[in-house]
Amino acid sequence: MDDTKITVTTPDNKTFQVEVLDIFNVVGYEGKDYILYTLGEEIDEDHEQAYVSILEEDNNNFNLTEIKDDKEWEAVQKAIEEGIAMETEINE
Repeated sequence: MDDTKITVTTPDNKTFQVEVLDIFNVVGYEGKDYILYTLGEEIDEDHEQAYVSILEEDNNNFNLTEIKDDKEWEAVQKAIEEGIAMETEINE
């Protein structure tokens, strides 16, 4: 994905910019958008820390909500893994 940044608001009303890596949906949790994003924090020279949250949009205001349900989190992780596997196959 291109260098796409959005300004988000957390539940405690803090705002900051994030770089969007992907926005996706998860089977079984229709009606919700999930965002995979980074804050630019390097883990090592080749990798950055990535985060996942529920993304809610209200009149072009983006809000992040933590995924608290274990079953939902497992479904989100599976969707990410399948997406990465599919992207790898396409690139090969």
